[in-house]
Amino acid sequence: MKFDNRLVLFNCRLFDSERGRLLHDRSVLVEGEKIKAVEKGASAGSFGSFTPVDLGGLTLLPGLIDVHVHITVPFMHKVTPRASFAMGRQIERNARACIEAGITTVRDTGGFPGRLSSLISAIDSGDIPGPRIIRCNSCITAPGGCPDWVPSFRSFVKAYLGGQYAERVGNPEEAAKQTGEMVRLGAEWIKVYCQHRSWLLGRGDLPVLDPDTFRAVVDTARRSGKKVCCHISSLKDLEYAMSMGVDTFEHSPLDEIPDKTAVEFAARSMVLNPTLACLDVGSDELWQTVESVLDERGPSILEPEPLRQVRRHIRTYRTESYPPQRSTYMRKPYFDLPLIARGFSNALTNVGRVLHAGGRVGVGTDSGGLPTALFGVFYVEELQRLELAGLTPAQVLMLATSGNASILGMDDRIGTIGPGRIADMIAVEGNPLKDLKALSKVRMVMKSGRFLKGAPGADHFRIVSKWLRGRNSRKPGSSGTP
Repeated sequence: MKFDNRLVLFNCRLFDSERGRLLHDRSVLVEGEKIKAVEKGASAGSFGSFTPVDLGGLTLLPGLIDVHVHITVPFMHKVTPRASFAMGRQIERNARACIEAGITTVRDTGGFPGRLSSLISAIDSGDIPGPRIIRCNSCITAPGGCPDWVPSFRSFVKAYLGGQYAERVGNPEEAAKQTGEMVRLGAEWIKVYCQHRSWLLGRGDLPVLDPDTFRAVVDTARRSGKKVCCHISSLKDLEYAMSMGVDTFEHSPLDEIPDKTAVEFAARSMVLNPTLACLDVGSDELWQTVESVLDERGPSILEPEPLRQVRRHIRTYRTESYPPQRSTYMRKPYFDLPLIARGFSNALTNVGRVLHAGGRVGVGTDSGGLPTALFGVFYVEELQRLELAGLTPAQVLMLATSGNASILGMDDRIGTIGPGRIADMIAVEGNPLKDLKALSKVRMVMKSGRFLKGAPGADHFRIVSKWLRGRNSRKPGSSGTP
């Protein structure tokens, strides 16, 4: 939506996401959807016809980018009828939570194509506030392969949900067909799974796509001008997917990446998106953070059924008898948390090893992919774990902004604050270069030149009010909501 808009944001510190430094006393001129100029100094009367917005000394950063979310996956634990009926409303909450946290662009690495199309349309038209969404649509995997906790839905359920979460293909012809279908439905990336060992208790080895079928996915994507992201869990997964020529690797392996492999990885310009927070299942502090968030504002971020399921998930893994008896976990899926927890230190090591070799690392949360990976909550948790992996706050913030923009091939448009860039910006209290927790105090969010959070004027009131009115009046099926 193009519109006339002439603003000057002044009285702020500006984060230079290309050099990792704070620039003091800066003013940013916004015209329409884009940044016109960045100037030093200024006061409310300095820029003529530009409407002044005094940021009161806040720190201004590019809008944050999350390269690994599942924004249309609100069931949290189990696809019950009540969860399905609340699906559309929860998806809207997921989108809004991103904006509240200062996340203005996401890459959705697996979801329901119909719901994604409806959500993107609703966001683009201004019906609801939400991030810019780069999507993969349904994931592609082997029959019986990961994600082995996600069913293949029957036709009537598939129609209601807006497609499958995972399309399972057994030969190159099926792989090419499904990859082409995802592109036809609007995919900008293709997501494939490659995990040889299950994350579920007692399930052991899993089938993966054979080489010819895997290549059919990659080759079909390439012919359509699309890149491929790949879910992995181990060094074996990583090396196999590297041989297939994928572009980004989702989740850090739970065993160490050898130096030789890291050097090859870097030489081929591949990207590791480690999603460290979702792998830190042994952290009491992280579990407690999630529980605290649910106690404080659970009903504001989750619909009743998803909220019930998240609380049930926490009880299952934290307060009940876990791990359960074999007869129990062979009957229904339980995640093997000790397996994942044992590999977390390796996951941290791998981040430093890839960077030391000259490779690239992204910032993604897996929000929606796990019951506790709450939208708007896990982003700062992810940043803090990248710091734990040995990065400075400045380096972490560069990855989260200009680095992630480069991964998405959008670094000429987003990820930096400069002339000609899209006006995606956030303002936070404090100095995030000293303490990344400052990112939890987002006071203003602008996306494409429009205020979506915490700014003066009618524009902010209009879009939020329109979203609130729409929630109460939307008919079944519109904007992806039941």
